[in-house]
Amino acid sequence: MHITLRQLQVFLAVHEARNLSRAAARLCVTASAASQSLRELERALDAELFTRTAAGLAPTPAGASLVPQATLVVKKAQEIETLFAAQKAGLAGRLAVGANRASGIYILSRRLPAFKTRHPGVDPVLIIEDNDVVERGVLENRFDVGFVSRPPLDAALESFACFRDDFVIVASPSSPLIAMDASAEDFSMATWIMDQEKNVREAALRWLQDQGITVSRMLLMNTMGALKRAAATGPGVAVLPYLSVREEILRGDLVELRKDVNPDRTAESARRIYAIYRPNHGRPLRELFFRECGIRPLDAGCAP
Repeated sequence: MHITLRQLQVFLAVHEARNLSRAAARLCVTASAASQSLRELERALDAELFTRTAAGLAPTPAGASLVPQATLVVKKAQEIETLFAAQKAGLAGRLAVGANRASGIYILSRRLPAFKTRHPGVDPVLIIEDNDVVERGVLENRFDVGFVSRPPLDAALESFACFRDDFVIVASPSSPLIAMDASAEDFSMATWIMDQEKNVREAALRWLQDQGITVSRMLLMNTMGALKRAAATGPGVAVLPYLSVREEILRGDLVELRKDVNPDRTAESARRIYAIYRPNHGRPLRELFFRECGIRPLDAGCAP
C-alpha cells in the first residue's frame, strides 16, 4: 500500500488538533473517513503514530519523527497547486522590470525579494538602464514594466507617477558649510561633486540655478557609491537624488544642507519617477506586481 497525500493531511490535522473529530471537521471529512486514512497510513508505515492520553491523542516517537517530513510533502503539494493555478491566471512566469538607477537600486531591489518570497511562481528580473533604453525595452516587450524619470515619449505606452525623485544638497557632517550661515554665494564657491551622466548633471545644475547657486568648480564621478563616499569624506558638497542618499542621511553619514529653502523637500516637486507599460501586455502579472510592491499613483499615497 502506498502513502497518499490525503493520509498525510489527516495525520497532520490530528497531530495539531490532538482529536480525530476536530481534525476531520477541519478537513471537511467524516470522522470515520479520517480514522480509516490514519489506520491505512499506520499499516503502510508499519508503525503506531498516536496513543490515547487524558489530554487527547499524543504522537508516539514514530509519529513525532513523521511530522517534519509530512509537513514538507504537504507544503510542496500546496505550492504545486498554487503555482499551476497562478500560471492559469497569468500570475506566474518571468517578470522583466526595467528601471533607472534611482528606482531600480534604491526602491525595487529592496521590494522584489519579498515579492518573490510571497509569489514563488514569479521569476522577477531587474535591469538597470537609462530612460531611453527602458522605454524602448517596454515598447519592444522585452520589459513588462519600466520605471523612468519622465513621462513616456511614445503614445503607445501608459504611465503614472509613482515616486518623488527630489534633489538634495548633502555634505560630510564635518563640512564647514554646516557651521556657518552659508549663502548662495558661499555655495557657488564650493567644490561640487556631481554625476558624470549628462542628463542627471544638467538637471541638478538647473535645480541649483533656481536657488541662485552657480557652480564653478565640479568633480565628476560615474557611480553613485563614489559620489556618496566623496561627499561623506571630503570638503565638497554634492547634489543627488534623495532616494539615493536617504539612508545615509538617516544614519548621519551625510547631512542635508539648505533644507529649509529646498523647494523639492518642502513642496511639490516637478521631479517624478513614472511607471510605464503597454496596457495590453501582461496585465494580470503587472497588476499583481504593482499591488504587492506598493506601486501606485502618487496621489494614492505611494511613498519610497
